[in-house]
Amino acid sequence: MPATAEQPGTLFCTLVDRRSSVPLSDARVTCVIGGGIVQVDVDSKGEFRADFPQGVFDLVISARGELSLTLRGIGVLAGHTQRILRAFIPGEDEAHDGVPASAIGGYLTDRLGHPVIDAAVTATFVPPPGTPLYGGPGAQTYASQSDKFGAFVIHAIKPGTYDVVVRTKQLTLSNERVVVTAQRQFQRHDLRLMVTT
Repeated sequence: MPATAEQPGTLFCTLVDRRSSVPLSDARVTCVIGGGIVQVDVDSKGEFRADFPQGVFDLVISARGELSLTLRGIGVLAGHTQRILRAFIPGEDEAHDGVPASAIGGYLTDRLGHPVIDAAVTATFVPPPGTPLYGGPGAQTYASQSDKFGAFVIHAIKPGTYDVVVRTKQLTLSNERVVVTAQRQFQRHDLRLMVTT
């Protein structure tokens, strides 16, 4: 059964050096939560694990005392462990002062309540009415895949309207329109699909 929004979710992150694939054991992660911050040091394997309320967070990763990477719009789904692997070069500033991002996530279950595993979930941005068909931005599509619990999270999306499509290898299971109304919003989108797994 999908978790309620009041339950915490877990963020499990592994950081490695992109040049050597060696774990970054001397990194620190700063998690921006609303108006506050939480700092976490990674362990000798370049990993950290932290529990958060369901929502969207920005992660600022510094290694060897230098700002190295900013990840915007990392979604944490209640009752779920979200795994992230990031490879970067310490000291190579990849920080972007872009617009704060949002996320869409939820649980996929079949008509009997069992998790729908390995379904492809895509969210395609729907341009506002009046947007020129040609010369404007191309279609922006974000993707995820449901895990063994039927959970999926699509990170780092901007506010707007999205066509969210759930597919298996054989067929399309769902096609719904979802609106993300604000920055740093976690749009919970649980689906009970009319299939049996």
